[in-house]
Amino acid sequence: MHNFSPPPSLWIILGPVLVLGSVSLLMLLVAKGNPKPPETGWNGMFYSNPDDPALFVPKRYGIGYTLNFGNPWSWAVLVVIFALVALPVAISASFLHRLPR
Repeated sequence: MHNFSPPPSLWIILGPVLVLGSVSLLMLLVAKGNPKPPETGWNGMFYSNPDDPALFVPKRYGIGYTLNFGNPWSWAVLVVIFALVALPVAISASFLHRLPR
């Protein structure tokens, strides 16, 4: 019997997509049931209210959620998101650097 193992290059793309999908579902579950945030605390399209304990709040206009930048955990979420974007790029660049010319 032959064991199928996808090539490593597939996981460079598939891994972050699966992680981001999982994080998105988790954010949806965490943010579900949050009431609309008050009009105070909005700086244009960013919401920052340290007195609001919610990490994710419904957007002021449109559909979806945004981070409450007054919550210290929002910065940790941003670091994780940027790391998930930068990691595949860095791994791909290291593999491209090793290719023979």
